[in-house]
Parts: sequence; C-alpha cells; structure tokens
Amino acid sequence: MNLLKDPWIPVRANGGTGAFHLLTYQQLLCEPGNWQVNLPRDDLELACVQLLVCMTQVMFLPEDNPTWQKRLKSPLSPDEFAAGIKPCHDWFDLDHSTQPFMQSRGVKAAENTPIQKLLIGLPEGNNHAFFNEAGEVRNLSGTLAAITLFNQASNCPSFGGGFKGSLRGGAPITTLVYGNNLREMVWRNVLTRPHIAKRQIAIPGFEYDQPTWIKPILEGSTIPWNEIGLMRGLFWQPAQIELVKSKMVVPCDVLGGEAAPVYTGFRCEKFSFTVKGVWPHPHGAMAISIKKGDPEKGESEKKREEKFASFTTTAPAWTQLSEFLVPRSINDENVKEGSVPAGPITQANELGDSELHLLIGGYRTKQASVLERRHEMISLAQGWHDQGRLSKLVEIGNEAKKALRGKLYSAAQGSKEKRLKGIGVAIHEIAEKMFYARTESLIHETFSNDLTFREWATAYSIFAKRLAEHCCAIFEELTNPYLMRPELIPVIAWARRSLNNDLKKLMEEA
Repeated sequence: MNLLKDPWIPVRANGGTGAFHLLTYQQLLCEPGNWQVNLPRDDLELACVQLLVCMTQVMFLPEDNPTWQKRLKSPLSPDEFAAGIKPCHDWFDLDHSTQPFMQSRGVKAAENTPIQKLLIGLPEGNNHAFFNEAGEVRNLSGTLAAITLFNQASNCPSFGGGFKGSLRGGAPITTLVYGNNLREMVWRNVLTRPHIAKRQIAIPGFEYDQPTWIKPILEGSTIPWNEIGLMRGLFWQPAQIELVKSKMVVPCDVLGGEAAPVYTGFRCEKFSFTVKGVWPHPHGAMAISIKKGDPEKGESEKKREEKFASFTTTAPAWTQLSEFLVPRSINDENVKEGSVPAGPITQANELGDSELHLLIGGYRTKQASVLERRHEMISLAQGWHDQGRLSKLVEIGNEAKKALRGKLYSAAQGSKEKRLKGIGVAIHEIAEKMFYARTESLIHETFSNDLTFREWATAYSIFAKRLAEHCCAIFEELTNPYLMRPELIPVIAWARRSLNNDLKKLMEEA
C-alpha cells in the first residue's frame, strides 16, 4: 500500500455522518468535500490527522501567508499535487522491497511480536486489561498499520528497555488546531516556511533531508538536534521495526469490511544512538527551564533544559492551557521558566484567528506502560489572543482546586500544633476528582463564551464566584458525614474557615 496513491484515509462524508469509505491522499487535497476522519479510537484519529499534516507539511510547504491562505480556501490542482509528491513518491510505500514506510528491512528477532502491541494501550503477551483481551487484534489492515507505526514512533513510549522513544520524549502531548473538515484541519496545522524557520528547524531539501528508512540512523551515532531536518524530524523512526504481512486475505480486526491484505505482527530489535539536544517539533508545547548545572560533568553553572509537555497527572488539559498557548521568554535573568507553544497555535495567533478550537491528545504513562488515553477539544472564544486574561482564568481555576484540596488535606491530617484530631481519611484526593468533574462544563463554557473576553470584569467575577461555590459544596459534601463525631467538629470548622478565607481572596482579586 502506497500512502500517496492508494485509498487508505478512513473517513465519513457529510461532516462525519455519511457512509464510511477510504479516501486517497489526492482526493483529500484536490477535491472539495466535508470529510471527517473516522476510527474506533480517538488517539488513532488524532494520529491519522497528524500523519496527514506531516505529509502535507513536507511535500506542500507554503512559502508565505498568502500561499497558505490560498491552500486553506482552495483544493490543489492535480498538477500541483503530482509535482509535490514526485520527490518522495517511493518513500510512503508500506510494502516496498527495500525501503518500506517507517520500517527497516532484515530486522532480526527471536520471534514475531503480535500486531496488537502497535495499538498502544491494548494488552499483548501475558498482559491483562479490564475490557480488552490479549490476541483480540490479530490482523491489521494497511490503513491501521501505517497509522499505528507513525503513532508509535511519534507519540508513544518506546517498546521498553534498550529501545529509543520519540524525539519529543516518552509520551508527549500533541496540540493541533481543529478545522471544519479534514482538508481544512490539515492545512490549519501546516506551517509556512517562515514559521518553520522561527522554530529553528532546518529545511535543506529532499536531496539532503531524507527519512530514517531511506537514510538510516547509524548504530551508536550521536546526532546534534540541529542536524535533523524537517522531513527527517517529522517522520523520525527511533526503532528498528519490520511488519510481518500475512499470506491470507482477511478483514481487518479493527476496521472490519471486506477481506484484504493484512499484517499479523512485527519484528523489532534494539538499536542504540543518541540525539544531543531537543528537536523543536512543531506539534507540541515545549517547556524551558534554567537549572543549576554540574561543573564536574562539564556543565555550566546554569543550564537550559527543554522538554515537551506531557500528562503526568489525572488533571484535565485546561490546567496546562497557559503552557499550550502563552509563549514565555526566559531572557530575563530573574525568569527561570518559559514555554514555547506548538507551531500551529503560534501561527494561528499571528494570523489573528478570531476563534480557536484545540485538539489536545496524549497518554499518561508509567515508564513504558500506558495508564490512560487523554484526548480533548477546547474551544476559545474571540479575544483568546489576550493571553494575560486567558492565563488568569487558568490560574484562578488551579488556585481554587489547590485551596480545596489543601484545606481538606489539613482536615484529614489534623494539627498537632492546634491539638486538632484529623479525620484520617484521604478525602482531599476524592475532592480533586470531584472538582475537575463538576467544574468541567463551567470551564469550557467560560473559555468558549464571547462575553468572557468582551465583558472581562463581569465574566471573571462570575467565574470566580461559581468556582468558589463548587469548592464549598464539595467541602460540605465530603465533611458532613464526619460532623456526627464531636471530636472532629473543631478540625472541620478550622479547615472550612481557612478555605473561606482563601476563596474570598480569589474573589476579591476578580
């Protein structure tokens, strides 16, 4: 299957309500249509969109904003499409005899790994899960094989010890801009040449910038980040992996449909190399910090550390929205933390998009194990460019949660100094989950409401008041059962008074 010629993009017409079919890449870019990606899992849908964005970014790089605007409004002509794909026509063939897409030929392994392991989060081998069984997926179509190969290499933890992960780290958050249809969504996330240059990504041309399955990484090599070009970085494959194709023609276990050629497993082997520095991938927010260096290791007194945002807790994506949207420089000596939003967000901000709809996705992991999939959409109303106000909304939300959790922790632990007996139950952890669940609709409603930024003082005051009401209600719900015990009344009263003071300060700041 060649991703540049064959039908492989899983879509539904009419905005996602029409019949399911596989679209060719040329149809997507050259024909009008209200298509939406359609797959059984949200992470695979996002990976499919990201794969299409990367393909379009390298083959149809817009030279400037007017060219980008034209691409956004009008489909490519067949001649433009043919010219764009010509330099890398054989690079996207999943079954190429010598250079298959995102694979290496001749991989040696003691045994084949079940194909299910490419579907990140599903069990395989002796692993177990609540709702999925090992061996549930035995056959993957070319569509799913291409998407999962790309997703594993770009967005997932490595295969385990001795295997390298993506250029963005173990499980980075991907941040893209949502569009009304698939073609628009792809172009909204394709950056112009000047925006690529601003991220300090080299664009040396296809003669020198080739993906890892065309120009393999050398075993044991050290690669400076700034020697990785746009094509090589977007399609970086850190693993030596080779798909195993079945001789049988059967339906895909994920997509179903008619019998077709499928893949039943893959071979992979450990492969060592080092990337020196962090490649500034355009599809994620990067946090920058200044930390104390170790002179004994040849480091300066202050060293710059860069890493991509990831989900490390169960907190929803809005809690990191400032990091996703607000660029913060660390040129000032007193500033020790900064951030660089994803490229499509920066471009949307500079082009003055009135509204912004974000696709945010990733995995929360523990080493190579996936604990949960996290995929959300956040809509921001006109006025989101006022990033100081946006940051203020995120800050007060986080502060309200912090106050609630902190006071309930105090109630649970008690106070030796004040001789107050604690409840002895970790109700603060329950409170955090309740806070996020009960404020979710309020958060999204506030971010997406036009009045939020247009009538800021009123909207912010109402937002702060409603957050405080939720905190008080959760506090009472969790502590009321313990009021039946007289010895616990003092610690509950003390914690409640302290919570009231903190919430009052938040509302006064509004």
